[in-house]
Amino acid sequence: MPKKIAECTKAHLVSVPLPNHGATYTVISHQSVMDYVYTELAAAGFSVVHEEYRCTADGQIAHGIYKLNFNNDPELSMMFAWTNSYNKQVRFKCGVGGYINLTGTTMVCGDMGSWARKHTGTADEETIKTIQDQIANAHMYYNQLCADKESMKGITLNKRKQAQLLGILFAEYQILTTEQASIVRQQMDRPSHVYVDSNSLWAFYNFVTIALQHSHPKTWMEDQRVLHYFISTVNNFQQCNTPAQIAAPVPTDITAETPVVNPNQVDLEDLIAIAEAEQAMSETIVTYTDPVGNTFEAPVVNESDPEDEEEDLNDWVNLPVEELAKPEDFPGYEPADDQEYTGENASYMSLEVSPEDREQAELDVIKFDEKDASEDANLDDLIFNIEDEDEDDSSDFF
Repeated sequence: MPKKIAECTKAHLVSVPLPNHGATYTVISHQSVMDYVYTELAAAGFSVVHEEYRCTADGQIAHGIYKLNFNNDPELSMMFAWTNSYNKQVRFKCGVGGYINLTGTTMVCGDMGSWARKHTGTADEETIKTIQDQIANAHMYYNQLCADKESMKGITLNKRKQAQLLGILFAEYQILTTEQASIVRQQMDRPSHVYVDSNSLWAFYNFVTIALQHSHPKTWMEDQRVLHYFISTVNNFQQCNTPAQIAAPVPTDITAETPVVNPNQVDLEDLIAIAEAEQAMSETIVTYTDPVGNTFEAPVVNESDPEDEEEDLNDWVNLPVEELAKPEDFPGYEPADDQEYTGENASYMSLEVSPEDREQAELDVIKFDEKDASEDANLDDLIFNIEDEDEDDSSDFF
């Protein structure tokens, strides 16, 4: 079982040397926090019944718990807690909560029961103001926690449901270490305190707060807040929220004849106009003339710069005739029926077949027919031989 964070005295916290982190760092000393809390509690009519202090070995991180004399609920006393540090690892935090008299553990409201302040600027002045605000709203936080306690008492959990909650707190919210999770499991099997119903959500809540007594001072207060936030959210408890300023909606006369227009609705005519504009922008008609005088028009999709495409096309059109390729190299080119070709390129540009080409084509046809005939004869001989072999094999078999 992990060792519980050792308690310390008020004198020990006062003796811890103050930090020196530079001009921008505002020191909030442990002693000033304790003095502020005592002063403001007394001004509000509260007195401290019991106090607890815990800190790291060097005293750089510490927290204090004050059990107050206010307890309208016999099971739950009012509590004030704070956390402070000298090593920049934790911001100053304070809040009002509940002190569970049966187990000696605490409750902290999940939403409004705490406040944090970075050690910069006027942090020391704001610390005093925040302590005052928390104590001024102490009854509201306390009453909320008492109501949550009664709600938890009315919810029954079997071991399976308790194990599910434990898994979420350990694996998802990560407010429990492996050792602390073992403590909760042991409490589920053999509770160290007597509850009216050990299978209630209130009993399970106490199991977890007992384990949180072993939390590091750096995370203790935040772990308490996350626990209560999770339990109250899952069970839909009323949250500790101050009333928000909500702007009332302007009443609308539903009998008016003016139709209500949805601002997100788009007119069909606008959609058609947009589509036509996009199509017009995406196509460009290019006109060019070849060396023999034919003019062509074609749409070009503007996937690239139209000026670059036009320059490339002009370069191709202006080539000398002797550098032009054969007709099949011209994409999309179809000669006119009455087109005449002259010059040195007329031989391959003409559609007429020369006598030499015609004679060669006839010879190729004759050779092809003779080849087919010889192949047919060879195929007949092959079939004949196969039939003879089958007859001989069958006689030998029988």
